[in-house]
Amino acid sequence: MAHRRCLHSALLHATALISLKKSPPLSIVKALTSKSNPVITTSNLEPSWFIPWSYVRHFSSRKSDDSENEAEMEESSDGEGESDEMASDMVRDYSPEEKEAEAAAIGYKVVGPLQRSDRVFKDYERVFAVVQIGSHQFKVSNGDSIFTERLKFCEVNDKLILNKVLLLGSPTQTIIGRPILPDAAVHAVVEEHALDAKVIIFKKKRRKNYRRTKGHRQELTKLRITDIQGIEKPEIKTDGKPLKAAIKKPEKIAATA
Repeated sequence: MAHRRCLHSALLHATALISLKKSPPLSIVKALTSKSNPVITTSNLEPSWFIPWSYVRHFSSRKSDDSENEAEMEESSDGEGESDEMASDMVRDYSPEEKEAEAAAIGYKVVGPLQRSDRVFKDYERVFAVVQIGSHQFKVSNGDSIFTERLKFCEVNDKLILNKVLLLGSPTQTIIGRPILPDAAVHAVVEEHALDAKVIIFKKKRRKNYRRTKGHRQELTKLRITDIQGIEKPEIKTDGKPLKAAIKKPEKIAATA
């Protein structure tokens, strides 16, 4: 099929060339020969716009080749668009109001860097909270560490306030938000920015000779929960005497005569 199309296109080109190189009408020849300029000949009467084709046409033997090339062009354009968006985000300068608004939409607020004199880490308290950061929800307690997607506008050792608290709980009471508790807050400290393990992305279209392999490492932020506010915390009763484990005494079995 491809060979037949090649022959057909070659035949069309040949006929076009032959039709352009035909001799002009006799009236034009007589008008030109009547002049005294002997240099003009019929060979110079080719149109000025006539230029032989300099490009080469490649014919595909399969329709899948065209679809594969289109898919590659679409993927390359998508990749270029994503890279342009990421570059624009990195280059863009945010005002303090824009930073605060965008952080509040995600679910946190940057308080400031952690100082040496701050004593934010406390003993364990029997209180838990459910917080929302971005599109993820976490159940946290005092002293826990969680990994979230990379948080913008914060550096390592910055203090954060997680203000999207959905639920608070303790041994004595439970407070449920509708959907958020306005008077509740969870304090945290940024410990590090890291990369998650690599994920392999493999795409394949069968019978199309199409295979693409890519790798992705998600950027993460590690947070350490330091305090939970908005609920009464039970007091921890500590006795001076240490607890002793109960010691089982062996039972005496009466001997039967």
